[in-house]
Order: sequence, then C-alpha cells, then structure tokens
Amino acid sequence: MKWPAFVTCLLLFCLFRTNEGSANSQRYRDQCDADIELAKTCSPPMPRHYVAYRKSGDINVDGQLNDAGWDDVPWTEDFVDIRGTDFPAPTKETRVKVVWDDTHVYVGAKLIEDQVWATYTQKDTRIYQENAFEIFFDVDNSMTWYKEIEINALGTTWDLQLSRAYIDGGDWMDWEGIAEKGVYADGGVNDISNPSTFWSNEMSFPIANLVENTTRDNVPPMDGEAWFTIFARPQYETRPNQTSGQYEKVPGTDASWWSWNPTGAVALHLPNKWGLLFFSNETASSANFGNRQMNYPAWPTYKGLFDIFEIMQAFKTLNSMFVSDKRQLRLPPFLTDCFSDMQITLTDDGFEATLVSKSYPSMKGHIDQNRHVWFTDA
Repeated sequence: MKWPAFVTCLLLFCLFRTNEGSANSQRYRDQCDADIELAKTCSPPMPRHYVAYRKSGDINVDGQLNDAGWDDVPWTEDFVDIRGTDFPAPTKETRVKVVWDDTHVYVGAKLIEDQVWATYTQKDTRIYQENAFEIFFDVDNSMTWYKEIEINALGTTWDLQLSRAYIDGGDWMDWEGIAEKGVYADGGVNDISNPSTFWSNEMSFPIANLVENTTRDNVPPMDGEAWFTIFARPQYETRPNQTSGQYEKVPGTDASWWSWNPTGAVALHLPNKWGLLFFSNETASSANFGNRQMNYPAWPTYKGLFDIFEIMQAFKTLNSMFVSDKRQLRLPPFLTDCFSDMQITLTDDGFEATLVSKSYPSMKGHIDQNRHVWFTDA
C-alpha cells in the first residue's frame, strides 16, 4: 500500500522524536500514532460526551437524586484533573446525571467528601473560592453567551452568563437561570462532630432561560442535539478546627480543579475544550439501560475550526499580527487534507477562518479571533 506523502512525513518526524532517548519518547510516539491515524481517517475523536435521556418520572429537587426520574439514568465518568489525565487522578470521586423534559434540563451531582465545608450564604458570591460544583452550558455551540452555574453545600448559588471567554475579551453579567435547587449531605455541613461521606445537589434549569441571548430557539431539545458543556469541582484542602467545631480551609493552599472533561489548563473558560452533552428522546430505561451511542457530524468541522483558531493565536503571539497566507502557518495534515475548502480573511478586528469538511460538506464553518463559531450553507 502506498501511503500519502503527509503520512510518510509524519512517520519520519515520529522516528526522529521517538529516538531522542528522553523520558518523553513514549509520549511523542503516542501523539504521533494519533496524528497519523487522524490524518488518514479525518475522524477526530470526540471529547468526553454524555447522553441526557428524557425524564421518565417525577423529580423532587431536594439534592438526594433518589426519585423515579433518576431511575436507570447513567452517571458520567469520574472527574479528572482539569489539566489532563497525565496528572494525578482526583482523590475524591465526582459524577453527574442529566435528564430533560420539554421545558427544563435537570442536573444532579454526587461529590464524595468526608469534610463537607461551605460558608458562603449570599447569592451571587464567588462560590468557586470555596468547595463547590460548577456547570457551564453553551446551548448554541457558538462559544459565546454561555451560561455558568455554581453551587455549594449550603445551597448558595451564583448563576451568570458570559458574552465570550474572558481571555477573548468577554465579560460576565447577571443571569437568573435556576428554577429549583436542592442540596443534601449524609452528615453535617461544617460540623466535625457529624462527619459525612458525600454531598449531592440537584438543579433544574428552564430552557427558556438557558437560550437567553443565543441563536437557539426556546424549544425542547431535538433527538441527537448536542451542547458544549463542562462540569467542574473546585476543591480546597480543609481541616477540622477543634475550637469552633467546624472545618476550615488550610491556609496558603490553592484549589485542586477537577472536571468531567479536561481542558488542558487550570481554566474553565475555554469552551472549545469542553465535552458534549447529547440529548436523546428516549428514556434511560428504554435505551438499552442508558447505553445509547451518539454521533456528531459537525465535530470534525468544529475540531478544524478550533485548531485553526489556536494556530492563528499562536502565530500572533510570536509575530504580533495575524496572517492570511496559510503557507506561513505550517498547518497540520488534518487541516490541509480533511477539508475541501479553507479560507482565512483578515478583518479590521482580526480574522475570519472558514472550513468545509469533506465529511460534512453541506455546511461551512466559521470562526473569528474571538472564538465565535457559526455555520452557513456551503
């Protein structure tokens, strides 16, 4: 079999890097194997993804996740270090369930914890400065006007929306997104005499609130629809204070950040690094015990747009400007061989890149310097 030239080039690059004799040689080899496979198939692996099934029973939003509406609903995978799976696994397990109906999305989370600690009681406080659970939704997959929700073990919340990521010049504004909330701990909160093994929470979100300022209509999710989503847990080291009888944060320690899908950095506001939340019109009990597999035809285009965005930003960091000449960007084979049309146009504000994937030829994807993504007919 005659391999394309780009595969041969990749093989030579891999041979050079993996013979360096360094501790990184296996990592280079693994990455090269992945790059070769991606260039051959044009099918990039999806990030972590979860299927949210239609709610089949009542849910009393009290934080316990023990109602009929949660029956047979699968958990997400355990959270990982937000920086990636190469870093030590979290010391405490976190998992999430999601269901939906025609008007609401319901999220439940269980956080293993033997020292349940929270002090903030004022709504819209920066809850992440203590132990908490966080949710981010991008309901139209534009990387703009995404929603953020935080909750602690006292049930105190902060819900907000962002015009775009902070790093892209965005800012947050007030938003009311929670219809109901509930928290539960199997022991005491801030009570060293009543230790716990976990705390959990449930929240419901009106779809009408989630679509605010987005291009998505206020309608129930379609079967197979996907939203870019991430769940996260900021976790601080705590200790018992025998004088107060409560827990306290160990002075001088920073948070560990654990998330469902790793973003590659201690940063949640990177929507192109989130996972995918799929919606199924089936109930979990009818879908082979919640085992439905989903496909997202637009994903290769999204991956290409995200790659070109990062390449353009890296070029600007090194050269203090954007460029439209693709030859100067040293594009990887995935971008040069898996897309039938790729254009970069410089604008007054920065750039606009457009891609048409060979596997999704009916739609043209666009991304600009602010990470904003949109689609038009090809």
